[in-house]
Amino acid sequence: MSNDFKLIKERIIEELRVGDLLEAMGCEFVDLKNNRYEAQLPLKFESPNRRSVQVYLNDSLSSRIRTLGESDIDIFGLVSYIVFDQHTEEERQKGLPKAKRWICEKLGYKELLDNNYMPPPTLIQLDWLKDVKRKRKKKRVLSNLENDTYEEKILDQYVMYPHQTYVDEGVSCEIQREFQVGFDLRSQRIIFPIHNRFGDIVSIKGRTIYEDYENRNVYKFLYLINFNKMIELYNWHRALFYILERKEILIFEGEKTCWLSSQYGYRNCVAISGDDLSEWQINMIKELSHDVEIVIALDKDKPIEAVKKQASKFGKTRNVYALYDNGNLFEDKDSPCDKGEDVFNTLYTRCKFKVPV
Repeated sequence: MSNDFKLIKERIIEELRVGDLLEAMGCEFVDLKNNRYEAQLPLKFESPNRRSVQVYLNDSLSSRIRTLGESDIDIFGLVSYIVFDQHTEEERQKGLPKAKRWICEKLGYKELLDNNYMPPPTLIQLDWLKDVKRKRKKKRVLSNLENDTYEEKILDQYVMYPHQTYVDEGVSCEIQREFQVGFDLRSQRIIFPIHNRFGDIVSIKGRTIYEDYENRNVYKFLYLINFNKMIELYNWHRALFYILERKEILIFEGEKTCWLSSQYGYRNCVAISGDDLSEWQINMIKELSHDVEIVIALDKDKPIEAVKKQASKFGKTRNVYALYDNGNLFEDKDSPCDKGEDVFNTLYTRCKFKVPV
């Protein structure tokens, strides 16, 4: 049966049917972006994020549901989650035949529903050898993975002053200077550097100044220098001393939340620069001593299941907590620091609980 799944994926890719499949699931605003398709979840999920669903055009058709914290699924898992409401890994494994049938029926691959179907010889010869080669290559790449670094003078090309946009959102000029907020005249974006764990600059992130960025068809945030963000944790080099001092690490989604947290006196904070912890980021945190408590604080739009999923990545030997708004302190997509220092203090003191694993 596993070979059937592989053949279905190959055919989907070859015939460019990912977009059709997303539309069949009820996804909206389906769009091809470089190496992946992006879309909005069906209406039943009540998610306004037009980039929530992502399907990568690789051999596995790796898929993500960003707003729900689902990242380690493929196209069959995506169908199971969206179409059949199978939200756990156990449910999705049991539901694989149902997802397979649904895909084949929607795309007209009826012959692949026949277990006696045999693909052309060219599709199966030496498959085992290609799999071995792919695994070996992946192992070599991961062991030496690091980003290019840049000297501080790279910031000389920008206007390095605080920006009113962030002042209006509660970020003081002092904190903006500390985190090196500036402005890029060429791209018309507010910028700030991204550092690796040693404090070296690896990228520059830019935020558009236009509130109607979606109508302009531009990204709200854009990295001006390409890098692999999965192997970095934003603010690690600044926060490490405070993490070890307080024996606690606060994990946020966005960089601005780190700025506000630091402004409120909670400097033991890092940001994922997303909503899903990678294996590299997990390993960085697990290198800390076991007496350091891990506190996950995702944005308001993430359900408790997404928090539990991130917590489970640390295993059963670490104390993992969550800051979760169960008192209606926040609205919509608010981050934990968006309502000001007093509200964050309330969240920290009253809404912190240990995540069961």
